[in-house]
Amino acid sequence: DKIKKHPLARAVLADKACLAGLSATLTHYLKDEAEREIPVVKMMSLTLKQLKGRAEAWMNELGQGEVVSGESTVGGGSLPSESLPTFLLSLNVKSPDKFLKKLREQNPPIIARTENNKILLDPRTVLPEQEGALLVGLKNLLKT
Repeated sequence: DKIKKHPLARAVLADKACLAGLSATLTHYLKDEAEREIPVVKMMSLTLKQLKGRAEAWMNELGQGEVVSGESTVGGGSLPSESLPTFLLSLNVKSPDKFLKKLREQNPPIIARTENNKILLDPRTVLPEQEGALLVGLKNLLKT
């Protein structure tokens, strides 16, 4: 009873939508389909061979760049400082900070990072169905 009457009780109470989401997520795990159905699990489960292949395909499609090894930051929630090895597409552009801003202004936004004055794109963070929009946005910006 004391817990039910505490002011924080309402703040931590799970609503129907939250419980439905939790139920669906746990069902995917029970049916051994989490890697196929839960996007973040799918992304974290990609092999280095798959990641390198995607980065190389992007490089070939764009006609520029370099595939380099790096780290994907898992981040957030229960894994705030964890990282996974990955392969990245590294692009050399005139003004990395301005280019990064233009990437974020695309529709849909393209999220990348800079390191050593290079633009880095991580295939682990892009779902296969998003690759077309990514490449169109990159091609448009790289030709300007």
